[in-house]
Amino acid sequence: MGMMSMSRGEVVRADFSAPAHTLFFPFLELLLITALCWMAVGFMDQPGSAWDVNLRNGLVGLWVALSFWRFGLPVIRARRRRFIVTNQRVIARAGTLRPRVDSIPFHQIHSVRRRRGGISIAVYGYDRPIFFGNVPKARRVEQMIGKSLHRVPVRQ
Repeated sequence: MGMMSMSRGEVVRADFSAPAHTLFFPFLELLLITALCWMAVGFMDQPGSAWDVNLRNGLVGLWVALSFWRFGLPVIRARRRRFIVTNQRVIARAGTLRPRVDSIPFHQIHSVRRRRGGISIAVYGYDRPIFFGNVPKARRVEQMIGKSLHRVPVRQ
């Protein structure tokens, strides 16, 4: 897990990454980019055309760059995004290349709600809840955190 480490006696109860449906539109963009670029390459490769080979190779390079930018990077971000519930805390990692890790112990959580496909966690000392969007199986995660809140004794 890289920067995230578990303490002694901590057990992972749920470990989720971004759902697959978040990659639907990047996949459609990949199909469109591939179709347009390779139709142009096919047009350049037809017999009797006088297109420069370097121009054709540049178009293939453009296809690689656009494909990585519009599909490769979203796949990397989606796979790096994690939401973990243990028996002691909630850990959330952003999907960026240098991710920020949020760790919220259960004794600091006031309440949890499911909202718009994500989870809102109300933390003591904050005026607004912290929202984590696109959490897979949000209903199950909400129930799991809610049950854990009732078992944790309040520390003073």
